[in-house]
Amino acid sequence: MATKLIITNYKNFKCGVKLNQGELVNIRFQTNEDVQIGDIYKVKIKEILPNDSGAFISYGQDDKRGFFKRINLPNGDKAHEGQSLLLQVRSIGSKDKVHLFTNNIILTGKFINLIPYGDEIILSRRTRKNLDTSEQDSVMDSLSDSEVGLIARHNLTPETLEIAKSELKQIHSNWKDIELNAKEIENEGLVFQNNYFDQNFVCDYSDKNTDQVIFSDNERFDKVKKWDEGLDGTFAKFCEEMTSEQIEKEFNLSEKIDYLIESKYSLPSGGNIMFGKTDALTAIDVNTGTAKRFDTNREAIQLIAKLIKLKNISGKVVIDPVASDQNTLRKLVGMLKNEFRDDLSITNVYGYTRGGLLELSRSRNDRSIDELNLVS
Repeated sequence: MATKLIITNYKNFKCGVKLNQGELVNIRFQTNEDVQIGDIYKVKIKEILPNDSGAFISYGQDDKRGFFKRINLPNGDKAHEGQSLLLQVRSIGSKDKVHLFTNNIILTGKFINLIPYGDEIILSRRTRKNLDTSEQDSVMDSLSDSEVGLIARHNLTPETLEIAKSELKQIHSNWKDIELNAKEIENEGLVFQNNYFDQNFVCDYSDKNTDQVIFSDNERFDKVKKWDEGLDGTFAKFCEEMTSEQIEKEFNLSEKIDYLIESKYSLPSGGNIMFGKTDALTAIDVNTGTAKRFDTNREAIQLIAKLIKLKNISGKVVIDPVASDQNTLRKLVGMLKNEFRDDLSITNVYGYTRGGLLELSRSRNDRSIDELNLVS
């Protein structure tokens, strides 16, 4: 199954697209805003909420405020008002909501994610899936002398361990520079800007079937290729350039992305699903067609899971399936859980509410397509 990764632009956004056999399976956008996920700021605690349930912080952008949810610090102390800290942007707030910050700082690499305030060595979910038990033990033993916390990414194998350890040293050196930069500035402000959207997209969404990494921009092409050639060059050998016009002609991206902006989608059975978004949750209604109820629900569950991932919907989601017997409804829960096995976000499928709605939640890592205002 040929996999294509396309690094391009869509309207005013940077865009990363993954295609399997020509079908859109993953897409991410980066806005042109000042604040990006992964940025690290020197912040000041402005207001601790009751019961230590979080704190509002200022981060040097015209005294704009963010929210720091977990105020317990790595050394065991609690943050206090007026205190300066290094925090990382965890998620971008929707509409008029503030951005969420965390002290669980992560610096990403190809093989290793550094957790400077941590002390554990963690194998990512995909790493555990890719490596057998003996290979996992080999990785853990080789990295056991690390002085900081880290996550072994899915690109890491026993064969690339030495390269990964070299990368870890470089990332750790970058962290020391960030700490030094933070000490040198008196007020709150940006100390590290995450300019790694393209590299992170290629790392996150490449797989063993990837045979092309296509760029519409020469500068972005050069940056990713040189970065990867400085490691093991596995991505670099697949990198190539195409014009935006060539990409559109060959892959028809505009039509694929425009499809995601819709709210009503047809099912093969003749039924359809409808997406409705409120500030509190996303509601999805399943309407029957000429097929049997189970077939309609099965088609709906598969399409709903796919669209939730592609649209990057997060928070609470409720699905109103076609009324069926209890055995069929239980099967739908298992089907839905199975559809989210490969999701990079954390998705919890809870089952049915008393009113018969299928409920789930999905962790937020970025704005959804609905929040980006992609409609011309």
